[in-house]
Amino acid sequence: MNEAAISPDGSRVAYAVRRMDLEANRYRAAIFVGSADGGSPAEAWTDGTAEDGAPRWSPDGARIAFVADRGPVPTGTKRAPKNVYVLDGPGTPPRSLTAFGDDCSDLAWLPDGSALIVSVKDPGAPLPDDAPKVYDRLRYKSDEAGLLDLRRKHLWLVALDPRGGPPRKLTDGDWDDTQPTVAPDGATVAFTSNRSADRDRNTVSDIWVVGLAGGEAARVTTELGQYANASWSPDGKTIACLGTADAIGSGARNTRVWRFPLTRAPGAAGEDLLGAWDRTTGSRVMSDIRGEPAALAPTWTPDGSRIVFIGSDQGTANLYSVKAQGGDVRAETQGAHQLVTASLDRAGRRMAGVVATATSPGEVATGSPGGDLKVITSLNAELLGARYIAAPERIEFTGADGWTIEGWILKPRGFDAAKRWPLVLEIHGGPHGAYGHSFFHEFQVLAGRGYAVLFTNPRGSHAYGDTFVRACVGDWGGKDYLDLMAGVDHALGLGWVDPERLYVTGGSYGGFMTNWIVGHTDRFKAAVTQRSISNNVSAFGTSDIGWHFWQYEMGDATPWRDAHKLVERSPLTYITQVDTPLLILHAEKDYRCPIEQAEQFFVGLKVLGKEAVFVRFQEDTHELTRGGKPRNRIDHARRIADWFDAHP
Repeated sequence: MNEAAISPDGSRVAYAVRRMDLEANRYRAAIFVGSADGGSPAEAWTDGTAEDGAPRWSPDGARIAFVADRGPVPTGTKRAPKNVYVLDGPGTPPRSLTAFGDDCSDLAWLPDGSALIVSVKDPGAPLPDDAPKVYDRLRYKSDEAGLLDLRRKHLWLVALDPRGGPPRKLTDGDWDDTQPTVAPDGATVAFTSNRSADRDRNTVSDIWVVGLAGGEAARVTTELGQYANASWSPDGKTIACLGTADAIGSGARNTRVWRFPLTRAPGAAGEDLLGAWDRTTGSRVMSDIRGEPAALAPTWTPDGSRIVFIGSDQGTANLYSVKAQGGDVRAETQGAHQLVTASLDRAGRRMAGVVATATSPGEVATGSPGGDLKVITSLNAELLGARYIAAPERIEFTGADGWTIEGWILKPRGFDAAKRWPLVLEIHGGPHGAYGHSFFHEFQVLAGRGYAVLFTNPRGSHAYGDTFVRACVGDWGGKDYLDLMAGVDHALGLGWVDPERLYVTGGSYGGFMTNWIVGHTDRFKAAVTQRSISNNVSAFGTSDIGWHFWQYEMGDATPWRDAHKLVERSPLTYITQVDTPLLILHAEKDYRCPIEQAEQFFVGLKVLGKEAVFVRFQEDTHELTRGGKPRNRIDHARRIADWFDAHP
């Protein structure tokens, strides 16, 4: 489950329950609707034979729009595109509103409920898989979409009543337009787009507005930052959004809440409302249940006095609010959990969201801003009740430069402090991700197999402030490595961890760090590197984000400027020092950390006569462990535990 939508009157909640279909090796999901107080059982509004998701209540609360892969599978493709459907009530069959050849997303109702706005790729037949693909543009691939066919994504108006005519295109041009939100008067739509002249090379995103009746779009934000998730004030005169003032290195900065009055000069700087609040917006706690959830657009209270948003703080994610004029940031929910997503009713008095913890993958919770949350579902109770589920114990230790580092330990099944236990160090990706109070299948599998699991937030992690999150930039494998080793030393000091049975694993940046660790210490009995980086020079030109991400993260180094630094900070450089048995897990269609990174490390190890095994997962991307093929996800987790078992 990824999101829960509360009805406009606050009485009901709609959510999609997703499950694995192992026989078909795919996911299916059904839309459920239940009372917001949990007083009556939820009712399935769809049958779950397709993958139904993203439920959106109509403004009057009478119906629900959603997306689903229910249509025919186009020739030359492997699945049906996700189109828009409407449920007119319980027991009514879904009514098809669109028949696009590509996935629809970003559903937004008009205030009068007469139509929706969606984003979808421009029509056109994609090239056959065996046809040459010709590119003259830098952005020609993405981990989400693979090799691109260069069709752009734009906004379309879709009438609820067929008599309103076929879908009508609202935006056009050589750029992508997403995240529509309609003004209170229903005349204008705000959206996210990068229409800058150098958009192929930069990472700018801006908020734009355009009239539903047509006309030229107008830019609201600065063309310098990375702004998204627009939200209209109740009077329609101001737009709030999330973002950073500088697009360069935005992933290593706190994302803030911004205010842009429409009366100010076009392109003028907005107002950062969060002031001295040194944390980031968004639900940044990582999990292998789901990828990073779409950020909740900052939501205005009905009187326009405050703006509500999700923020992350030291391993937690909760609902916060800030004055519309800035300042007075306060927590609206509290707890050792991850508020994955949230929605508020029309009056701003009730909310619904998905809440995950380290021992629960996610359930629907409701409440009122400023009050307690009440979990109203128990979708995972039967499964969790039949398994060993370890609860985390928080630790705190001193890392490099005397910095305080936070972490957690899961104790193994059958734990007895009088015995010595093996320990697995888990390292998160990003590097600007964050571990915390959210569920990890991988961790629980290892704890169930008899391993203690240590997971920490070394410097570079989000939710500890701007200085902390930027502290690893230009220093991958430096003090971040020292922080991780200090965490292992702390665990050894507990007295029950076996120093002869230490293991390490991680994915993405965590895979980079695993590769780095085995080239710099022999203290680990075995290691598993997942979707990793081994060579910063080739990653620059092969990753879908390589040219901007690596340049920033490596301290402005490129293959033609300061290549020495890229080589110095590449695990491949230290491959002759690797003596730790290494399992390499990688997806064939990973464009974020391309599989050539794994190939280089594997081939080097085998040439040198080292112990290494390479497993390639077909048809999956960088998101394999969070949303990949069900059988691959199960196999991936099992192989990690099996590898450690094989190296006692």
